[in-house]
Amino acid sequence: MKVNYAGTVPLSTVDWKGRAAVTIFFRGCPLRCPYCQNHPYLQGFNPVELEFVEEQIKESTLFVSAVVFSGGEPLMQKAIVPLAEFAREIGLAIGIHTNGCYPEMANELVKRELVDKFFIDIKAPLDDPKLYDKVTGFGELEAVKKTPEQITASVIKTLEIADSCDLEMELRTTLIRDFIGSREEIASIAAWISKHMKNKELTYVLQQGIPEHSLQENLRDLRVLEREELYELGKIAKSFLENVKIRTRESGDEVISDSV
Repeated sequence: MKVNYAGTVPLSTVDWKGRAAVTIFFRGCPLRCPYCQNHPYLQGFNPVELEFVEEQIKESTLFVSAVVFSGGEPLMQKAIVPLAEFAREIGLAIGIHTNGCYPEMANELVKRELVDKFFIDIKAPLDDPKLYDKVTGFGELEAVKKTPEQITASVIKTLEIADSCDLEMELRTTLIRDFIGSREEIASIAAWISKHMKNKELTYVLQQGIPEHSLQENLRDLRVLEREELYELGKIAKSFLENVKIRTRESGDEVISDSV
């Protein structure tokens, strides 16, 4: 079996906070988020044998306790199942970074008990398909015959699957000034999570987007949201949810406390 491979980080402490992990990046993604920082991985085909990627994972086992599959979008690839099986066989915890567009594959991993933590992007309010379409750049992909409503329905289904099992879950939204992340948008996302997700232990993270690395050139000159601005937005999310963090380049992860 072939893997559309992008690269490996043999030892990462940022892709799964609290764990040392080997991170495998895949090529390919159905979205074209204008602010995407991993845009070199969005397209192209770099086929390698499954055994090559397994060896990449195996070489890190002395130093890590987990593997994280990222991208791109890892759930696009059928190889994710045998790779997760391999990771399980050698005793690694399994984390999946996903945009939520492939609920069937998420369900397959859950059924086979091949995932320990989901990291799911909520790009924009899920009850606003038009805005979700804008923020994901989905309308730019003429070959993909999906409506904005189908996109958000897939993300919601993935969230329901992750919520149906006793797994760790991190939901996150990347914020870009004047593009996504207004007070109203954060309140809408957090309220949706509070209303629809049964797992009250999940963590919601507001991530500081770095515009200078964006796929879309006209975003690269935008001023990055400052730590203090994200903290204020985190306080809005905290009014709906138990566990909220902000993630910034300057301060890393910060918990929004109950005393705010």
